[in-house]
Amino acid sequence: MKRIRSVYVVTDLEGVAGVDDWDPRGRDDASQARGVADRAEMQRLLTGEVNAAAEGLFAEGVEEVLVNDAHGAGRTILVEGLVSGVTIARGVGRPSWMVGISPRFDALVQVGMHAMAGTPNACLAHTQSRGYTYRINGREFGEMEQAALLAGELGIPWIFSSGDAHACREAEGWVPGMVTAPVKTGLAITCAIHLAPVDARALIRDCIQEAVSAAGEIAPLMLEGPLTMEIVREEPWPEQLRPGAERVDAHTIRYSGDRFWSIFNRHFYGKPDLPLPE
Repeated sequence: MKRIRSVYVVTDLEGVAGVDDWDPRGRDDASQARGVADRAEMQRLLTGEVNAAAEGLFAEGVEEVLVNDAHGAGRTILVEGLVSGVTIARGVGRPSWMVGISPRFDALVQVGMHAMAGTPNACLAHTQSRGYTYRINGREFGEMEQAALLAGELGIPWIFSSGDAHACREAEGWVPGMVTAPVKTGLAITCAIHLAPVDARALIRDCIQEAVSAAGEIAPLMLEGPLTMEIVREEPWPEQLRPGAERVDAHTIRYSGDRFWSIFNRHFYGKPDLPLPE
């Protein structure tokens, strides 16, 4: 069995148990008492699930856990509430999405995941932003798979995700044999049946230990080139597109290349030649 020493953790918010509405940081009342209270509750719930994942990893002998606070501006996890031993990547002006990742990590895990845009009945389903659909070589995919494909180019397998049951089924469809922890079941875009947070955390803690034990059986998620990534948005794309983008129709653009790493970083960061981390 492969020894898992270092784990890279990507977190989001919409898949956390107890969260069934959009982050209020963009609401009109974001700086008022209701908005602040709503977001503080979401932050506490996410931090609790991150801690449960870390505790499960440390219990399996993992020595390094780097958490990427990847929701929005990266100010969602309450850092003072994190368990000892965790390090965290957060903040704006990021040079890349998977900040701090490198081939030294033995596994990728994900906490708080939502299903991709358009998933029927999924709670808070979207891909990157509301109103967008992403396809890779014709297959629709979401943020979970984006992170996993970036990690896969570094030889890092995606072994675990927690979140909405719809997201868990989506993950298993991409990586059969991976372990998931469904902490809620979406019924509609802003409705779900949730586990109690204490039970959600216990499930994450137990399942992530199972994932570490089975990690040696999971291969990195990789796609053979040539690749095309199409992005469809509800509003027409502007006349001026980003360099490297090809207009397919008024609502669809396409990027092409041999590696997902280059395509992804061209679109989001304007860095098609961003080197792979060492």
